Amino acid sequence: MDEKLNPLRLVLLTVLIGYFAFLFTRPQPEEPLVTQVPAPATTPAPTATPTNCLGQITQVAQGVNEIRLTITGSAERILVYTDQGNITASTSETGSAGEYRIRTPAPTTAVQLDDCPVLNLR
Repeated sequence: MDEKLNPLRLVLLTVLIGYFAFLFTRPQPEEPLVTQVPAPATTPAPTATPTNCLGQITQVAQGVNEIRLTITGSAERILVYTDQGNITASTSETGSAGEYRIRTPAPTTAVQLDDCPVLNLR
């Protein structure tokens, strides 16, 4: 009876070894490429109503599912616009020292600080 089980054991052992070899040798996902997009130098347009814009975006780095911002001044919230919906993030939770990182469900189309003008990224 053992002679009939030996080929079956050999097949099962081969399948198990192949499965674990597949798990350990499959390629790992790489870090998403980040493209640097410098924020345009904006001059405040004269308006009749004062805006509550105390911060300015100085640098934007956009990845596949995240956006990184460098901000001068101060801001309480960051609004991130994507094709799959908008995200509101608190600056105290997403970063510090002027550098902020926000996960997004899709590529970012625009970003806005508090009541500042929207910065289009397309």
